[in-house]
Amino acid sequence: MSQIARVKTGIPGLDKMLNGGLPKGRTILLSGPAGAGKTTLATQFIYRGVVEYGDPGIYVTFDENPKTVRQNFASYGWKLENLEKENLLALVDGFSMRAGVASKEKYSIRLEIDDLLTTLIALIDELGAERVVIDSLTALALSLESEMRIRREILKLSAVMSSLKCTTLVTSEMSQSGEISRYGVEEFMASGVIVLDIQEVNQRLVRSIYIRKMRGIDHELVRRPFEMTQNGCVALSTETLFL
Repeated sequence: MSQIARVKTGIPGLDKMLNGGLPKGRTILLSGPAGAGKTTLATQFIYRGVVEYGDPGIYVTFDENPKTVRQNFASYGWKLENLEKENLLALVDGFSMRAGVASKEKYSIRLEIDDLLTTLIALIDELGAERVVIDSLTALALSLESEMRIRREILKLSAVMSSLKCTTLVTSEMSQSGEISRYGVEEFMASGVIVLDIQEVNQRLVRSIYIRKMRGIDHELVRRPFEMTQNGCVALSTETLFL
């Protein structure tokens, strides 16, 4: 298999599962139920990208206001505002207009695909961004009136992001029936799919992670335990299989 440039995720254990990292410049879907750790993994991908690998990043939040995002991840020692001041990270507020309130952020957008794409194109050029997170596709799709339009707009997002050459993580909630694609298209618009899950095992809730697909690269096909530590997310080693 030909060599594809890789991007280190900054998630201990995950790069080993990926045999070196995510394929560079691709769009990856990060799917799972509430509480599985999607937002933490996505934020860690952006934060570690800046501080460890020198990759400027853009984080678009539709699920929480940026102030809450900064507060939540300060507990891990991730000072997002410091990176913002250095113009290494742009935190884009897609939450306020969704909630019907005025945004106080430097960057804010309406709950529309076209506004999102226009803002991303400008910020990628301004920051020289290498990594993008959109959290979440589910919230963005809620503004659209029909599933046909949702599918069309998701495909547009995928096509434009692919042309921008950034490595992009897009989070999405699983359907209530446990299907990865809530709208029947998300799984197919992405070059890769990483699934986080949370299940009851021996009367305790256990998180897990597995790679559903990753076009163009070899990867593990094993579900592994996934833990949230004081330093962030960790995919446990090959010696500790999920049972």
